[in-house]
Amino acid sequence: MNDANVSSPTIPVVSLHEVSKVYDGQHALNGVSLDVQRGEFLTILGPSGCGKTTILRLIAGFEKVTSGRVYIDGQDVSGLPPERRNVNTVFQSYALFPHMNVFENVAFGLRMKKRTEAEIVSSVGKALRLVQLDGFEKRMVGNLSGGQQQRVAIARAIVNRPLVLLLDEPLSALDYRLRKRMQLDLKHLQRKLGITFVLVTHDQEEAFSMSDRVVVMNDGHIEQIGTPAGIYEEPRNLYVARFVGEINILNAEVVEQSEGSARVRAQGLDVTMRTRCAFAPGDKVHVLLRPEDLRVETLKDLAEDPELGDSFAGGRSMVGTVEETIYKGATYDVAVRLDNGSQVMATEFFNEDDETVYFRAGDRVAVSWVEGWEVVLPHEE
Repeated sequence: MNDANVSSPTIPVVSLHEVSKVYDGQHALNGVSLDVQRGEFLTILGPSGCGKTTILRLIAGFEKVTSGRVYIDGQDVSGLPPERRNVNTVFQSYALFPHMNVFENVAFGLRMKKRTEAEIVSSVGKALRLVQLDGFEKRMVGNLSGGQQQRVAIARAIVNRPLVLLLDEPLSALDYRLRKRMQLDLKHLQRKLGITFVLVTHDQEEAFSMSDRVVVMNDGHIEQIGTPAGIYEEPRNLYVARFVGEINILNAEVVEQSEGSARVRAQGLDVTMRTRCAFAPGDKVHVLLRPEDLRVETLKDLAEDPELGDSFAGGRSMVGTVEETIYKGATYDVAVRLDNGSQVMATEFFNEDDETVYFRAGDRVAVSWVEGWEVVLPHEE
């Protein structure tokens, strides 16, 4: 395959500057700005209707911006048709040609560019080897499995080595096991090629397992951009916190603020918590705790083991009653109704030697967490 066009490493490969898109008087995108760096795997994550696919279509040139500008490799392409942009797209439906075999599907773009037959044979062979479909050249695409069809679509998209490969929920039609395998294959392929990948998905697990950075979208605008770990561990607001995983939200009030932390009154506790936000005494806040960050012990065990009791609470222990446990394979969730009426969910791992659920409905327990694992955000209605 031909090498991707050489371009400046300092210029973002894709830039959106204050881009808006309006359909029938409704904003699908509203003033979105985004830089995609060269060679990165970027995922746009959000629910249906949030505008993520619209971004992909504007980059590809299938739609025109209502306002704002789209740049590819530093060039303003806002008015250019798709064929004049050095990007290719893999669609959710694959969009293969059913009357062509695998070779001709992959070769289609090269033939349109009037490459020599020798170039076509060489480039198609390399593309099919990359997606592990060498030997399938003569197979009709209708006789392939869903996963194989998706690989053909990817080979057709990468055969010209575009600057950017756009992927519009390409794994959504696959079963769970094949989808997990294809996630790894796509990630490895992107690393091998060095091409910038921009993926659109509504699946948080898919976004986090494949991406260098994730863009979380909501209602036509960007809520947060960051690494998967940064977004999961430091959500900017409640929307992001709820969208990218299970979360416990405790209502609280700030007692006093100091640099990098605040003394907070929550669930009958009065404890110091880390925070990057600035608060004033009396401000209402939310304390966010992931289920896997919570620790649960029965009051009986704490009473019988003073050493465990001393090390457990650390001034941040809440008392309640187990309502139910939910089996999840390697883990199980423990739903606890706190004595003040709030409910929290904790994730527990099975004991390596005894894979039984330790907690039972009705158990009186204490719930705590490791200092510094909480996130404190301003109160939202």
